[in-house]
Amino acid sequence: MLIDLHCHTAPYSSCSSLSPAELLSLAEERGLGGVCLTEHDTWWPAEELEALRQTTSLLVVAGVEFTTDAGHALAFGIPAGAKVLASGDAVSASAAESGGVVFLAHPARDGLLRVTAETVRCFDSVEAANGSDSRLQNMAAAGLAKGFRLPGIGGSDAHTPAEVGRCATRFTLPVGDETALVAALRAGAYEAVHCE
Repeated sequence: MLIDLHCHTAPYSSCSSLSPAELLSLAEERGLGGVCLTEHDTWWPAEELEALRQTTSLLVVAGVEFTTDAGHALAFGIPAGAKVLASGDAVSASAAESGGVVFLAHPARDGLLRVTAETVRCFDSVEAANGSDSRLQNMAAAGLAKGFRLPGIGGSDAHTPAEVGRCATRFTLPVGDETALVAALRAGAYEAVHCE
């Protein structure tokens, strides 16, 4: 199953021009099996997420992209809450407490490989394929993923229609909900892929 693990939609990510309905339509058109809504520093309200799921045959799950002192963190399996987690340590602790996983997003975007002992301690792995990054940035990120215990993930980092599905994560285990997504991520049963 191919899931785009890094998608932003309006209005929950103010930097996105992509509506949830448009995201789902394009994801289906481009051969994805599911999408993960990873809005910036906010969770999707549960009732709205469930209503969105009723409009499509695609898997629709949610995570969060936290802005932390160690870089942007894609978090999966952390329960919704009001507190924004602004440090890598806080995100890591929350993931450990809830059984979630955390990946450093677009680790080579700024021309730097932001990896320190803290990075390795805070994150399970990195986003190895990002649809908004260059080929060289993705090559650096994929190389970086080899230093972590889990493989790197892939996501489009879509903010516009053109970006949907550029990169994704191919799962070898069935993924039917957020619990199964986190289990597959924790098991390392996936690979990052470039879809174009």
